[in-house]
Amino acid sequence: MNIKNVKLYNADTLEYAGEIIVNSNQWEYVDVNNSDLVEMTKGMPLKSLLPCLIGFNLVYDMFEE
Repeated sequence: MNIKNVKLYNADTLEYAGEIIVNSNQWEYVDVNNSDLVEMTKGMPLKSLLPCLIGFNLVYDMFEE
């Protein structure tokens, strides 16, 4: 599985809430305004980050190469 990016959506409204750009084993947030999410998940492996998103009321859609 070669993930290119992960789109984030509000779990209640399904409104766009930003995305995660993946480059090899590195990832970064784009258009994410939740500073608590950014601070709490900084440095986590992507596999650990994804299950945590629901705690911030976010769901996601993965896009692969």
